[in-house]
Amino acid sequence: MCGGGGGSNRANDEAKEAAEKRHQENLALQKEQMAEQKRQFEVTREENKTRYTEQKAEAKAAPPPPPEKTAAVAAPALDSKRWTKGGGRKQFRNDPVKDSPKQQVTKSSSHAAKSLYIPT
Repeated sequence: MCGGGGGSNRANDEAKEAAEKRHQENLALQKEQMAEQKRQFEVTREENKTRYTEQKAEAKAAPPPPPEKTAAVAAPALDSKRWTKGGGRKQFRNDPVKDSPKQQVTKSSSHAAKSLYIPT
């Protein structure tokens, strides 16, 4: 006779039950994740609808009033000195010759020999 160890079905049945339990847990987790995704989608959809209606209302709003008649010419947005030679950082610095009063010579004991400045 063919022999054989049919073995116990009990271990096989326990393995099947454990696999089925894991499968059910995974299905429950997937359902929960899908429900959360749907909730987030609905929230985002409502926010988008609200934003769309606000933007549509802004687009249909009246234009701003025209400038006053007393305003002759609009001021330039950019200072033209910035783009010409001598512009840039120099335009924001004080000219030491023009802006400062006449410098007076002061005697300093520590610099007496080095700094002999004669104003012109």
